[in-house]
Amino acid sequence: MQYHIPKELPYNFLKSIDIFSVEQVKIDAVDGSKKLECFNNVKMFLKSTSWEIQLGWVFAQLGNIALKLNAHAVVKLPNGSFRCVTPSEHGASEINFAPDDSVASLIVNDRLPAKIYPLVSNKVVDQFVKLENFENKMRLENNKYAVAYILDQKYQISNQLIEVFNNHQK
Repeated sequence: MQYHIPKELPYNFLKSIDIFSVEQVKIDAVDGSKKLECFNNVKMFLKSTSWEIQLGWVFAQLGNIALKLNAHAVVKLPNGSFRCVTPSEHGASEINFAPDDSVASLIVNDRLPAKIYPLVSNKVVDQFVKLENFENKMRLENNKYAVAYILDQKYQISNQLIEVFNNHQK
């Protein structure tokens, strides 16, 4: 199972985690930018302009059971609008982006964080989300051994998670 970009965001849930503003931002990748390297891409791009970096969140969803917020960096233009200079890994032309200046305090070793939330009340989903969040913490710290252990733990509950996933589809 993989996360996908949601067609519709769960706005009521987003409000419950204090995200009130989500903007559609055009992707206009620049030469030399790399997929999954938004922070470095923006820093490189800003060397030739006086614009600013804007940190925030983009969204991925695992069926109807979990929502993942991935920290993301875009360029903030003088008029206050945003531009994404990083190529999409999914071929999208726009992203849903929630600006959040607090992301800067969550960056570790120049790695951007993620936050994963359950969308349903279920013991297996809760366990999966806990593992996902711990994996993110270990990824930020570059602890490869812990990441490998967590991946094994997620594998061990995968059949149960698939069952829950299938039971919560529309």
